[in-house]
Amino acid sequence: MKTSKKMVVIVIMITIFTDMLMYGLVVPFLPMHAEYLGASQSEIGFLFASYAIALFIATPIFGALADRMGRKKLIVLGLIGLAITTIVFAFATNFLLLILARSLQGVAAAIPWTAGLALLAEVFSKEEHGTAMGMAMSGQASGVLLGPLLGGWLFELGGYQLPFFVAAGMALLAALLSFVFLRNITETRAESFTSPFRILRHKQVLIIAGIAAVGASIFASIEPTLPIHLSENLNLSPGIIGSMFVVITLAYGLTAPMIGTFSTRIGHVKTIIIGVGMAAIVLPLNAFPTLIWVQILTLAVLGISLGMILTPTLPKLADISHSVGNPSQGVTFAVYNTAYSFGMMVGPLVASTLADGFGLKTAYLVMGLLIILYLFPLNKLNSKIISPKA
Repeated sequence: MKTSKKMVVIVIMITIFTDMLMYGLVVPFLPMHAEYLGASQSEIGFLFASYAIALFIATPIFGALADRMGRKKLIVLGLIGLAITTIVFAFATNFLLLILARSLQGVAAAIPWTAGLALLAEVFSKEEHGTAMGMAMSGQASGVLLGPLLGGWLFELGGYQLPFFVAAGMALLAALLSFVFLRNITETRAESFTSPFRILRHKQVLIIAGIAAVGASIFASIEPTLPIHLSENLNLSPGIIGSMFVVITLAYGLTAPMIGTFSTRIGHVKTIIIGVGMAAIVLPLNAFPTLIWVQILTLAVLGISLGMILTPTLPKLADISHSVGNPSQGVTFAVYNTAYSFGMMVGPLVASTLADGFGLKTAYLVMGLLIILYLFPLNKLNSKIISPKA
């Protein structure tokens, strides 16, 4: 791999890591903090979903801007925006302000994802997409689930505001690194605007984008619900709860590059099908353990299954999008991010509402059944693929 390509991978990995760090930072303490402010479990679910709602709205806009303005500039601006909105979060003193801060964070987060992945896809060839994006996705896994570890222990060390101050500093540092290391990378700009929703009219694109939504909904469903289970049933502190989420980080992050290479060999869709089946089984199991080692085991398997769902989704979406006549990488990854944000929006709302009415075990069981239904369109898509690399 050439030095310039290595630099792009490292920068995009750091960018995605920082973005998802901000997202996962609040997991160990925000549900309990919101309860303290008088919020119900359903309202806590909406709080977590507000990030995704804003991300869903902002993604098509920034996907188009990434092609018109340039990806490098937007990456830096997005990281600066994340730092600013995280500071706003630190000074939110009631539930409505928490929702506002989380929503602004979602708007800022739309920038690094669309621009960063578009730049990565442009620099690497089609044959290299699986490996390169697998490496980038390890940054996602590390950020979204190392965030809880950092947030939990910083909360115990310095209270509510400290995690946000530290995270804002990290975002500014990432912005500086991106500015320095991407200066000499060549990029192209699109001549015209293409809406992500136009690309979604193609059936194969829609099915693969739906996988991003499924994977995101699984991630997002455990964030407002599992910490309360860990606190009440296993008597864990915020710091330990954050540490428990590292199990998924390690399982996902360490296997994502290998899964990327593996999926290129056997077929992206086949790999996704295996991951969906695993996730549908293991998600409900996470609501049952009363022993820490059993909880660790179920979280590890969930992390691996999510890697098998999400890692092959990116290169497969790029391949199909290009095959249907869409040359715009910014729009392609705006499609991914739009679908992902939709899953992040639905997951907390469904899981929290079900948990509120029927308990966590029933909530996760119902979600597992819904997930496994997606095997039907996936199998139909897989039957049309002649070559594993198609």
